[in-house]
Amino acid sequence: MSEQTSRPRYYLLDELRGIAIILMVIFHAFVLLADVFYTETGRALYFGMRPVQPFIAGTFILICGICCRFSRSNGKRGLRLLGAALLVTLATWATTLFGLDMVITFGVLHFLAVAVLLFTLLDRPLERLPLLQIIVFTALFVASVGPYYAQRPGFGAGDRALHFPETALFPLYVLGFPSGSLYSADYFPLIPWLFLFFAGTALGIYGRAGRFPAWFAKSRIPPLQWLGRHSLLIYLLHQPVLMGLMALVFAIKNSA
Repeated sequence: MSEQTSRPRYYLLDELRGIAIILMVIFHAFVLLADVFYTETGRALYFGMRPVQPFIAGTFILICGICCRFSRSNGKRGLRLLGAALLVTLATWATTLFGLDMVITFGVLHFLAVAVLLFTLLDRPLERLPLLQIIVFTALFVASVGPYYAQRPGFGAGDRALHFPETALFPLYVLGFPSGSLYSADYFPLIPWLFLFFAGTALGIYGRAGRFPAWFAKSRIPPLQWLGRHSLLIYLLHQPVLMGLMALVFAIKNSA
């Protein structure tokens, strides 16, 4: 029996992803209240939850890296994520027709798509020395994530946009060197996040071999597992659903 079929299902990963998707929906609800509907309560809630956002995104990125070691076709997985990312760019670009600044040119889905596709090219070399990889990639992530957030002048409600030079090469923008006037409402460049992703792929080597602790495979909260397994669909749908519900509530409130 192969490693792929002999390992248990690690329900903990689904549950952690389920918790992360709930927190993400809440966070984005606060962003909409702050940046689209301009409420003071929304601004306060957004600023209060802002420090949690890197941990939410980091959970998705780390688990995605781990799960690369369990996937039968990371190429198809990466292309599916890329298609979803392009759909997000198109949908958010359409918001400019309504006077909203919500365009996402290289957000978390774009990052995950590129990271997974890069992994398909580097899979074999990254099979070796997983413990050393975990140490090195974690150290690189810790060393670079601080400067990454320090250079984000727009990391705040109502002024969250990052800007890039009109003449910047797109690869530099993807790599993580923002400035200038190109816009992205959500920005996850390869540096520092690729280091966290590759730490996850190294961890996944142990999981694929069935060496994660037994409690990783214990089913605790099935609803969280369901949310975790359907996180991509929830990510794609939650923003328009939130926007529609909030617009309806504020319309009713204003007409009362």
